[in-house]
Amino acid sequence: MSPTSSLSFLDDESQRELDDLNKRINVLQERKTALTFEALEVHTTIRTLQSRAAHITNKTAPVSRLPSDVLAIIFEESRRLLIPWANVVKRPLSPEVQLSHVSSRWREVALSTPALWTTIRFPILHKEAAAMAYLLRCNHAPLSVHIGPRAYDTDSLRFIAAQFVPRLNQIRELTLDTDERQELCALFPLFAEEPASILRRLKICCNDTRGASGVVPRLDIFKAGAPLLSDVRLSAFAVGLPQCSATTLHLEPPPGPGNPLSRLAFLDILAPLSVTLTTLHLRGFISGFHQEPGSAPVELPALKELSVYGSTLNHGFNVFRNISTPAIRTLSLVNVRRQGLSSIHKFIARTSPEHFQHLHTLRYINCDIDDDLDVYLPHATSALTELAVSVKHHTHLLRLLLNSDRQAALHGVPPLWRNLHTLSLHVSKPLDRAREDVDSDEEDDPPPTMGLLLEVVQERRAVGKPLDLLRIEGPHARSFYEEFTTLLMKTHEHLHTELFSASLPSSVDVQDSEVDWAFAAHYIGNQYRLFLFKKHQLAPHGTPAIHPRGLPVMAYPSTHTQVP
Repeated sequence: MSPTSSLSFLDDESQRELDDLNKRINVLQERKTALTFEALEVHTTIRTLQSRAAHITNKTAPVSRLPSDVLAIIFEESRRLLIPWANVVKRPLSPEVQLSHVSSRWREVALSTPALWTTIRFPILHKEAAAMAYLLRCNHAPLSVHIGPRAYDTDSLRFIAAQFVPRLNQIRELTLDTDERQELCALFPLFAEEPASILRRLKICCNDTRGASGVVPRLDIFKAGAPLLSDVRLSAFAVGLPQCSATTLHLEPPPGPGNPLSRLAFLDILAPLSVTLTTLHLRGFISGFHQEPGSAPVELPALKELSVYGSTLNHGFNVFRNISTPAIRTLSLVNVRRQGLSSIHKFIARTSPEHFQHLHTLRYINCDIDDDLDVYLPHATSALTELAVSVKHHTHLLRLLLNSDRQAALHGVPPLWRNLHTLSLHVSKPLDRAREDVDSDEEDDPPPTMGLLLEVVQERRAVGKPLDLLRIEGPHARSFYEEFTTLLMKTHEHLHTELFSASLPSSVDVQDSEVDWAFAAHYIGNQYRLFLFKKHQLAPHGTPAIHPRGLPVMAYPSTHTQVP
């Protein structure tokens, strides 16, 4: 029976009572609605008053007394912080966005400071809406743009072509960060024919080790010119650079030993930079470096600093058969094996004194030095003022220095490396205390490594050429520094010592983007890859293909990003 039909059987008294109840219910419902609306108004009023009270209270804080221009400088400095991504579910907010969310005054200062909005990382931290907001807020200030990884889908390429390419004359720093050769080949044509009038820093990275078979075609960029380009960081693949006045070139390890860069491709990269290049770091894998009939080394007349890593020499690279460095002042050799190091030493000794007469700094980091290292090396590098060696790796070199000083003291002649004033020790691993203690003859004797170093310090003083500075550096430098400075105090040796606990400026361990600007791009790119990897681990469906670097090869759907 329906409710309507049941009402027809109510008597008059019941019907009146029902109508009365419905009226009372309607009145209460209206009152409830009015009270709810009033409560909302009260809540809004309370929040407004609280905000005003907080604004008044915040004025008493010391930071609120800072002028806006000083606050803006602090904001700009805070952007250099590199913080690990802790959240697996969503990307972190950029420092400038977090600063703009603190208070109304901070937001006002942040939004009126164009320099805060000049770094765009697409799509790592900034999707299309956020990138557009940054482009508006930067007010035509010079930009630092980081593109990739995972930016070669149609929508991303369209956005890059529409928003970044037309602003190339506004871009001061550009990073192309890719995981696949396909992505690199998709991005390069966008920048091939365009000029980059204010571009100063360029980093191009390709981590694709899966497609390591076959010859990678040369990819040209900025054919119309990049006259201010000064710092170039490249993965070891063929790139055609514009004629420019670049002073720094770093050749990075990717894509790896399976696909080394050819000799000719490397020389093609050097050619437009040969006149102005002052710093060259070779870490990438290069092949075919045996001298060809009739070929001559590329002349680098302005080169002052050269770093060579063992990975560069694994495919037959002979450095000085292919590049000539008449003005070199700093030579760093890192993780170089015995055979490659011996070849370099022989070249230095054979070409003395015509070459290396200006060499002032010689660095050996974790190299395999021969036991039969002779005095020809110090003779050929007589202008040396700083020598850097790794603890536990290069005791033969320290013994050579010690023995030559003893011979000089015995015969009353000047020592080898007579201008040596700075000795740097690189401590890459903790000292093996158990082995050091076993090698010590007496309980009070210093460990052999420190004992040898102390003898070097004392003998330099005995021949009238005391060291001015002992620098101890590396990730495990502090404990060695503290123990050795204690030993100096016990032996009453007065020597200025310096602790530098970071790694080499070109190392991936460096977390000071002021020392190495490209590390920020490297660090954030790897944080993004780790974020995608962890995100996929939490996904309920699908099994990822595994990248050779241990990261999943998988594209994720774009999520809506609010404009900060």
